[in-house]
Amino acid sequence: MNVDFRKQRYMLFTLLLLILANLFAVPRLYTLKGYADMLILCCPGGTLSASVWEQLKNQDANEKTEENELFSQAALWKSLKEITISSEQNGREQKVSCYQIKGQPGAVFGEGLLSGRYFTEKEDNVCLLDRDTARKLFGSEHVLGMEVRINGTCCRIIGILSESRPVCVIPAGVGASSAGADSGFDGAAVRKKESGQSSDLTISRMETLFGRAGGQRIDGHLYYMTACLIHFGIFSWIFVLAGIVLGKRTHKKRIAAVCLAAAAGTLWLGIRFAAPGSDYLPSYWSDFDFFSRIFQEKIKQIRELAAYQEFSAWQELFRAWQQVIGADIFGGMVCIISFYYTGCVKKNKMTRLC
Repeated sequence: MNVDFRKQRYMLFTLLLLILANLFAVPRLYTLKGYADMLILCCPGGTLSASVWEQLKNQDANEKTEENELFSQAALWKSLKEITISSEQNGREQKVSCYQIKGQPGAVFGEGLLSGRYFTEKEDNVCLLDRDTARKLFGSEHVLGMEVRINGTCCRIIGILSESRPVCVIPAGVGASSAGADSGFDGAAVRKKESGQSSDLTISRMETLFGRAGGQRIDGHLYYMTACLIHFGIFSWIFVLAGIVLGKRTHKKRIAAVCLAAAAGTLWLGIRFAAPGSDYLPSYWSDFDFFSRIFQEKIKQIRELAAYQEFSAWQELFRAWQQVIGADIFGGMVCIISFYYTGCVKKNKMTRLC
């Protein structure tokens, strides 16, 4: 009786850990879903021509008339490296990483705006700052409408970003803030128009427009899809393992069948939520070269993002992905230990009875 009580208590503890792991992973899956429409093409060194933006706008205008628009948002950015900005109010200075952006900053920063708004393409002499820089310059993060001096030009603060490092973002338009814009941009970011839209097709369109292939790619849907498949796949595996163990112990095929059905249903839900699409599924399942090529390409993208994270939005994407994978691995290991432990308990009980 004491052994049975210990086993039941241990199983309840395992169930509690699984629930906690799931509660930890699910919100991060929703975070990843918010980045699923993000596509980024990085070409450091200013190799993307500034004239491409006009071509991109013309392409968008044509696609809107055909109701076949690929991008809901698009932006080009260029790093001006580290510069010093100062407060017009009190003369305080702060070194920041400065970026010029042409287009819609939301394509780059996503939901990373803490207060205020993003600037539009036609605005000039405005800027976005991170919260820590605003506090160091003005003693408060409520600085909307105040001015800072950037390279001798006064710029009005219209938004506060959630960047983890000192950052200043200015429009790559006309006037003083356009210095260096004609030398090219370091990257392009777009948001897909439809959630199920092909990432490969969109990237190909970007490379065609910008005349540059082979740069670093960041596909938000890749991280959301892999996290979904791993999350639901591990829970499917847990149901299969539970069905095998319970079927052997109780000698009731019905219990095993229910567990296997639950595993199949969980896996189906995972595939449905992940929506891998044609980018990750071949026309013929016997096409093993397709899987090998996709696996190598996506592993390369994940490693590149792990080594190069330009903005906090990218860091949040990668961190959420890591946390989901870690929580799922933890849940799987807990189940393995639990099944092994309860099996040992039963074995020890039978030994004592003999």
